Amino acid sequence: MRAYTHHQIASLLETTAPMLMLDMAELDENGDAALGCKAVSISEGVFQGHFPDQPILPGVLQVSAMVQLSRLLFQESIPGIGGTQIVLRQIRRLKFRKPVLPGNVMKVEARLQERRVDGEAEFQVSCSTEAGLASAGTILLARVNTSDYDHPRHIASRPESPFRQAMAEGIVTDAQGLMNILPHRPPFLLLDKAVNLGQPEPARLYGCKNLSSCDMMMAGNTTGVYPFPLMLEAAAQLGCAHLLSQPEYKGKLGIFLGIDEANFYQHAKFGDSLVIAGHCDLGGRAGMAEGELWVDDQKIATCAMKFILVDSL
Repeated sequence: MRAYTHHQIASLLETTAPMLMLDMAELDENGDAALGCKAVSISEGVFQGHFPDQPILPGVLQVSAMVQLSRLLFQESIPGIGGTQIVLRQIRRLKFRKPVLPGNVMKVEARLQERRVDGEAEFQVSCSTEAGLASAGTILLARVNTSDYDHPRHIASRPESPFRQAMAEGIVTDAQGLMNILPHRPPFLLLDKAVNLGQPEPARLYGCKNLSSCDMMMAGNTTGVYPFPLMLEAAAQLGCAHLLSQPEYKGKLGIFLGIDEANFYQHAKFGDSLVIAGHCDLGGRAGMAEGELWVDDQKIATCAMKFILVDSL
């Protein structure tokens, strides 16, 4: 059994607070399983925004913990086939079952399911607390060359977004307007504006998140790469804002039920404007949100997620 402290994990993964979701970790001697833990405290900044009156650890931070533990296992135990950088390629059938609350100690598990000759590896992952299983699913990591996940960025001549005109012509809700609809607050309000909230079809729904190096969730980030799980949260907030802006759902709380599938193709970095183009459908209290995430003229991710609207937890 190989044991890792918080500082060792931070150094190996180049990730620090507030996004590092592991306080310690242990890797099995066989190199096919890992166990980690995260002590959850009300003093963590994320609870200022998720949610001020009902503090809950965001589901995407559970995802971050599972991805980070799998990355550590991949990096330390699986020979380097493929490129030089380990990235999250896909999330599948990941379900959220119980909330993680301040005062819980979250146990994180990752087990290697399949190792592929192209440098990819599939992991079965889970988070649990004293109350039982909190979340579980499957993630796919890959070793890639850095250039495979980056696209050129030029200040003077950035490619035009394919949604520029549609967003300019739509009905805009700014950040203050979003806070009148959503219970989210900084630092975990991950949209700067939304377009066409509450509008009937065929109006397309858009959101925008500017990736700033001054973002409180990015404190200590030296890579300039925006975490994939936070991109999913931005998409989820857009879908919830769309529904909660409608009178019949006003005052409800949108809760993640799961991620059916999310695929990641390129990085988003500081200085980028992340655009989400999507739609959501509601049947009863439960719904499905689907979205594409773009930077400039490049589609960098897709996602399909389930959620439920509740009065409160």
